[in-house]
Amino acid sequence: MILVTGGTGFLGSRLLQELVGSGKEVRCLYRKSILKNVPVETAKYIDWQEADLLDVVSLEEVLSGVDRVYHCAGVVSFDPGNRKEMQAVNVTGTTNLVNACIAKGVDKLVHVSSVAALGRAAGRTAIDESCRWEDSRNNTAYALTKHLGEMEVWRGIGEGLKAVIVNPSILIGSSQSWDDASAGLIRNVYDEFPWYTKGVNGFVNVQDVTRAMIVLMEGDVTAERFILNGNNWSYQQLFATIHHHLGKENRQKYAAPWMGEIIWRLERLQSLMTRRPPRVTREMAKTARLKVYYDHSKIKRFLPGFEFTSLEKTIAETCSAFLQYKEKQNRQDESATKTVQHIDSA
Repeated sequence: MILVTGGTGFLGSRLLQELVGSGKEVRCLYRKSILKNVPVETAKYIDWQEADLLDVVSLEEVLSGVDRVYHCAGVVSFDPGNRKEMQAVNVTGTTNLVNACIAKGVDKLVHVSSVAALGRAAGRTAIDESCRWEDSRNNTAYALTKHLGEMEVWRGIGEGLKAVIVNPSILIGSSQSWDDASAGLIRNVYDEFPWYTKGVNGFVNVQDVTRAMIVLMEGDVTAERFILNGNNWSYQQLFATIHHHLGKENRQKYAAPWMGEIIWRLERLQSLMTRRPPRVTREMAKTARLKVYYDHSKIKRFLPGFEFTSLEKTIAETCSAFLQYKEKQNRQDESATKTVQHIDSA
């Protein structure tokens, strides 16, 4: 039996589809909604268990009969208001899961961390798995919690747990709900959010990450961490490519550092009035200016023949899926409008 945490999220839902599609027996934790990102045809084959990473007793119960665990659960946020939640889920939740895996004799754990957990020390641009965390103003609160969560996994490895850590860069791919952070990149361009910085970051196809996780789980590798990154691109190149595949006119405007300081403040003000999450926060404005390059050569050494999907192809496929989603949404809106008009005229 395989247990997946965070299976209702962007990455976890893709992993569930891969596991169920290959005939694996899968159990998944959930807290609220199941079908937000998980297709019905996948969900019906999963043993859903309502449990919380912060509830040690329920964790040990759901681990009964489980021999492998994929830990995908985590909170991704650059909003300072979510720091306590990130600390609880990304650190304490991981601590509880590691302890439960050891107590229940789980054979192997694959832990989903982030390239952010490798740190962004001042002056460091090339990052690989040998990099060690250094306190820096370039690190976000999210990065710190993912780093601390990783430390709990390494502690578990020291206590005899077989585990592998994967560090994906920014995930790109189609979504069932299109309201997650990764889909926000596509939505913002579609909604003609015009700003870009001269920063560089890593991006990876979400399906490439699930493929790597499954191969690492089924292999003999343990006590290792792997950067999963397809391409390092500038935000300018990224947004220009998304514009192209959405069929949108590219009207990007360069946001100088001083402008970024204004933009995040305006976004925060608008967020307070609309009660919607800001599209740009202070941490986002700061990290978007950094130029960081992630080296993915280690995963290729350990998994000969493994190739990442090009970012160009990933964006093209994702934009196509998003446009289909918008077209379907527009048809539903038009149908609802016609129904209301028919009722009003009756």
